[in-house]
Amino acid sequence: MTSAFAALSAAAGAGEAPRPCTLDNDWCVPLAGCIETTGEAFRGRSYGRNEGPVFATSAAGARCKGTWRRTRLGVGIAEFACADGRTGRSVYTWFERQSGTAVGKGLLGGVQVEFWSGHNLPAYFAGKDPDEVQRMSCTTAEMLVG
Repeated sequence: MTSAFAALSAAAGAGEAPRPCTLDNDWCVPLAGCIETTGEAFRGRSYGRNEGPVFATSAAGARCKGTWRRTRLGVGIAEFACADGRTGRSVYTWFERQSGTAVGKGLLGGVQVEFWSGHNLPAYFAGKDPDEVQRMSCTTAEMLVG
């Protein structure tokens, strides 16, 4: 856990690009998030197989970091704080097997936020009802690491 955290922090401080987000890189998994009421979109990464650090940045520039862990029941819980003072917690309670995407909801600064985590997020969003995707206040282009 600390190796991924230290490596990403050191790379960010040195202006280096982070390593590719793969399971071979400390179990790195991409994540995306959206605050529906404001349309603030997040992109980030989590590390670790059962627990580890989480990093995300919003389209508005908020930089957030924290930790996540898997419970005995298989539920994922993430707790994080952002440089702008907001804190949050998200619970991943659903796993979509076809794309391998974990889906979670929580609060960030008292406002509801939804998160998705997985290596095939484009396929997950492509497989959703187009009307549902159209109703989202965040676009997939804003949320997906390109």
